[in-house]
Amino acid sequence: MKEPRPPRIAEWLARCAAPPADADFVANDLREEFENRVTLVGASAARRWYWSETLRSLLPLVARRWTSTSTSGAKDPQGDAVMSSILDDVRYAWRLARRTPLASLAVVATMVLGIGSTTAVFSAMNAVLLKPLPFPESSRVVRLKGVVRNGLEIESLAYPDLMDFRRTVPDFSDLTLYQQQEQTLQHGSDPQLLHMVQVDESYPRVFGTHVALGRWLGPNDLALNAPKVALLSHNFWMREFGGDRAIVGTTISLDNESVQVIGVLAPDAYTYPVPSADALTPLIITPNTPMTNRGSMWAGAAARLIPGASLAQARRDIAAAANLISTEYPISNTGISARLIPLHEAVVGSVESMLKLLAAAVAAVLLIGCVNVANLILGRAQTRSREFAVRSALGGSPVRVRQQVITESLVLAVVGGVLGVALAPVLTRALVAMYPDIMPRADEIGVDGRVLFVAALATMAAGALSALPTARRAGRLDLVGDLRDGSRSGWGRGDRRVGRVLIVTQVAASLALLFGAGLLLQTFWRLSQVRPGFDVRNTTTFHVFAPVAHYPASARYYDEATEALRTIPGVREVASTTMLPFAGGYFVDTYVQKELGDQGTRNPQSMVAMVSPGYERALGVPLIRGRVFTAADDSTSEPVVVINEALAKRYYPATDPVGQVIDWNRKLWRIVGVVASTHLSNLWEDASPMLYASTRQAPRRSRYFIVRSDLPSDQVVAASRAALRRIDRTIALTDVSTMERRVNASLGTQRFRAALMASLGGLALVLAVVGIYGVVAQTVTRRTREIGIRMALGEGAHEVQRRVVADALRVASVGIVAGIALSLLAGKWLTVFLVNVSPYDARLLGGAALALAAVVSAAAYGPARRAARVDPVTALRAD
Repeated sequence: MKEPRPPRIAEWLARCAAPPADADFVANDLREEFENRVTLVGASAARRWYWSETLRSLLPLVARRWTSTSTSGAKDPQGDAVMSSILDDVRYAWRLARRTPLASLAVVATMVLGIGSTTAVFSAMNAVLLKPLPFPESSRVVRLKGVVRNGLEIESLAYPDLMDFRRTVPDFSDLTLYQQQEQTLQHGSDPQLLHMVQVDESYPRVFGTHVALGRWLGPNDLALNAPKVALLSHNFWMREFGGDRAIVGTTISLDNESVQVIGVLAPDAYTYPVPSADALTPLIITPNTPMTNRGSMWAGAAARLIPGASLAQARRDIAAAANLISTEYPISNTGISARLIPLHEAVVGSVESMLKLLAAAVAAVLLIGCVNVANLILGRAQTRSREFAVRSALGGSPVRVRQQVITESLVLAVVGGVLGVALAPVLTRALVAMYPDIMPRADEIGVDGRVLFVAALATMAAGALSALPTARRAGRLDLVGDLRDGSRSGWGRGDRRVGRVLIVTQVAASLALLFGAGLLLQTFWRLSQVRPGFDVRNTTTFHVFAPVAHYPASARYYDEATEALRTIPGVREVASTTMLPFAGGYFVDTYVQKELGDQGTRNPQSMVAMVSPGYERALGVPLIRGRVFTAADDSTSEPVVVINEALAKRYYPATDPVGQVIDWNRKLWRIVGVVASTHLSNLWEDASPMLYASTRQAPRRSRYFIVRSDLPSDQVVAASRAALRRIDRTIALTDVSTMERRVNASLGTQRFRAALMASLGGLALVLAVVGIYGVVAQTVTRRTREIGIRMALGEGAHEVQRRVVADALRVASVGIVAGIALSLLAGKWLTVFLVNVSPYDARLLGGAALALAAVVSAAAYGPARRAARVDPVTALRAD
């Protein structure tokens, strides 16, 4: 195994900062302590210590290097002179900052916001997008997804197909199957739900998962009717059992069954698809059940590619294997295929596009902040034109003057950058907390060497960019004019042009941000107006699971639970279902229309849910025609189903589906009713076809309860928990929520994007207002004499005020035109985030442009009023 080494960037910084004679000693001393800490606390903690020690030692080392150089006889006069001039500039920059505290504070505050937000976003991008997954050679692991007949991708595949892929695809060194699972732990005073993964013997070879105590699963653990065993995660073991090493070999109770603990996973063990899984259990395949049917796509799968195999070649090989299987088994596999994606892509999911959007918006805000700082520095430098002229007259070269200006900007930028990096962890935690779902790899987000390097690079770039306009002007001085007239005549038409360019840049970037925020806000608003197809009010929902150990006939428990919940005062309706809208757990199946016969791949395909009588009343789903389920629809009566309107329109467009017979699961069922369509997982996709069967005719152990009541939800939950405990204390209520919260949660990503973009757009607007105000104010100050002459010649105060605002608007109009072009490009890039909103919305773009023009006018109004109050006599006397 490769031996850990200190962070290279930190080691290089320490060597550069130390005196040349001591560089090896400092580096070796740090390396020795690093190696000791690797042994004691691990490589990650040792690297954090190395960075901390290096950063803390930089200033003392630089001071020692300078002192040793100045007292050692100066072997390199040219290098000493450069170092001395830089240090002189740094000291002068501090004195200047103290003389102008408000301006310096504004620069530092702008840099803190810009660098802090940039560092926070990059730290998230670094952990989520840039770092490989935390197990060996993770780049070689791919996720298998199923592709069904309508082209829809699903997360699972059929077990026999996966076994064929394992045998026939030459690019796979290992292929593993897994399935998410939830079980109730009976330990302590209250039962608790555990999030688990069922895995096979190949799992550790694909994901590099290993144990710290005990052993891994063996062939005997995966055999049919084998004793039940489990591997506990390290975090769960510490949390629930206090790190007791004697846990291995003992039994725990899961779903009221005894399960032997055979091991504890290592602290850094990677578990997929549940990163924080509480335990792993064996995935046991039961022959002659739906688990072994080719049409039953239930198993998740991942594979490790052999060294040298490309993803493109593996995709071609698995497509060929799927085609071969569909040829051999046409009834079950025609139109069924598989697709490979890198595991990293599967883990990151949709958060990648969100982080890239956020990074682009933060970069735009940082650019606007740099423009503001440039305005501020340029304005301050204009009052120092005589100082720069004197320096040049005394022999200072243009390069030396530019160096001083850039150093002054970098000093303030570094102060702001250091404070911004200190603020970044707080901003990162806020970003993760605000994210509407669990952000993937959130526990890996932090400030490491790469993040510090990017933060330092952004700080230096921001400081240098902010100083460029001033440095450019300071290097081209008019000595005679500047020495004679000072600030008034030394900074003229060229500098006004620079100020206008800065305004144009701010306005263009601000307009693009505002337009993007408007598109996302419009998307969120339109989606929030979509009706989900049911009544979200006064509904409390929760999930329960009746274990087979206590309830061989699961219907008995749910009948008792339903009656117990109905006795709660204030409860109006109670029902249960296997698939609750906006709660996940969707199941797709195919059936045959009896009147048309088996049509192969054209047979109807729909979502399937088993619901209890009263489901449509509890959820508030309108009945369109026919009837709904009653208590009489049980195992002794004719099998009946209810369909939704979307299924009726798609597969029964010209006939009444009520009374039609379907062949489903090798049994004939009669359609007795049609209910309104409901959205299942989001509000922006059309409602899917749905087939409902009665839980009395197709019972299931895992169900959601829907309780409709006028009582507050917390009271309903407390009363429901008490009622169900009276039936069985070992069964836990999980996934508790109201339907209103579930629907709102589905809009969380849109709400998050819109809120962040609106906040950044608002910040950009504030920065633009400040920048425009500063540029116009500086322009008015420089043109005081001109304004005085105009007023002395008869120009009125209102005309002066109108002209100043008009000049600002003329400059801003160029920025608005550039911003419109930039906004159209941004709209095209934002298309992936928009729903029922045009990325080229002319009204929105026009409104944003008019709003920005109004903001520019308001920003210019203050300096314009001051210009209108200029006393012509005072202005002419000052000249």
